[in-house]
Order: sequence, then C-alpha cells, then structure tokens
Amino acid sequence: MREPASVLTFQQIWVSFLMPNHAIIVAAGSGRRFGGLKQFLDLNGKPLMVYAIERFEREPAVDAITVVVPKARISYMKKLKKTWNLKKIRHIVGGGSRRQDSVLNALRHIRQTNGCLIIHDGVRPVFSQGLIRKGIRLCRTHRAVIVGAHVRETIKEVRKRTVIRTIQRKNLFLTKTPQFFECRLLQQAYRRAALSTEYTDDAALCESLEIPVYLISDDSFNVKVTKRADIARIKRML
Repeated sequence: MREPASVLTFQQIWVSFLMPNHAIIVAAGSGRRFGGLKQFLDLNGKPLMVYAIERFEREPAVDAITVVVPKARISYMKKLKKTWNLKKIRHIVGGGSRRQDSVLNALRHIRQTNGCLIIHDGVRPVFSQGLIRKGIRLCRTHRAVIVGAHVRETIKEVRKRTVIRTIQRKNLFLTKTPQFFECRLLQQAYRRAALSTEYTDDAALCESLEIPVYLISDDSFNVKVTKRADIARIKRML
C-alpha cells in the first residue's frame, strides 16, 4: 500500500527549514522471540525495515534519518542505504542492550537542538503517511506527542491466574510509533532520567520526569511485527 509523497506549501517548507525534523528508526532488536532478525526479513523482495524507512524518506517534512541497528549489521545497513537509495539517512549507529540505550546512541550523533525528533520502530512498516505531518505539527505546540489506539477488548488484572479486577477501558490506549518530541526536550530528558530504570518507550521516559505527553488517537492499521503470524497481515498491506 504505497502512498504518494505530499506536496508542501511554501510556508510549510520554510517552517521545516527553520525547524528541522529528524527521524530515528530503532531497529536494533536481537529477534530472540521471533527467531531471527525480523527487521531484515525479506518481504516481497525488500527488507522489512526498508519499508519503514521509506515512509520517512518520502515525507518532505522529514529532513534527516538516523538508523539504529545491531552493531554487527552496520555494514549491511550501509549497503541497504545504497541499494534502496535512502538519501536522507545521515547516521547508521549500533544499538544498545535496551531500547532506550539504542535511542541514546542515536541522540549522541544528532547535533541539532531545535525542531522535532521522530522515534519509530523499524518493524512497523505500515502506517498512515499523514500521521507524520500531524505529529510534527502538534509537536510544535505540545512538545511531546504519541500515537495510540483505543483498547477494544476487556482488560483484566490477574494475579496467580486469578482475576483481581476488571480495568475500565474508556481511557486506555495501546501506544504505537511514530512518537514526536521537541528535540531539546528529548535530549534533556535523556540527560535527566534515571537510565537504570527500563522504559518501554520514550514517552515513558518523559513521563518519569512529569513531562506532559499529548496523545493522537489513531485506530488505523499500524502493526509491530513481533511474531511470524504478523508477516501475512503485513504482506497484504504492502
């Protein structure tokens, strides 16, 4: 499912020039649960993570991309950059043992202090192209913006296989990526946060510092590949 790149107005291009937007594609997972490096899995002749990168490559509002991969795959990623003509990639860096370590490694290579940083999972190849532009726009006002889908199922809290309570789902969301952060805000958050604590996403790190995080409600298709069964669903959408 290929979406054409959008056409920006002169004003939007000028704002983008003054406030550069830099995407960080996090794809440094070991694939232990999946049984292999899923980010490099061939889908219709193209590695999975290349589809995700191309979303940002085609978006005029995105100025640069940093890709985080396992250290042993940096050379291979450089070949993919050339093969698939990914011109916006500025840095290819090695990941860390945890997701936040990988993002921190990327931040150390990014010199800009203004504009928006966009964090995205390299194994989420399908999402609405308009979501990038919407997130960037809202980030200028709210500084930290995430995407979430309403929880549709009934949620139970369970202890030792016994249901303790049913959690009201009205205000529950499944959070996804991309996530958007004012550049200086996220850099400062990583300097201030207790990095000995493990955060499952960058919003959680900001929340630990009581930084308000704004949520975009978006129920469109946006699957993170975590198991083999996800592949068939993704193939139908590409």
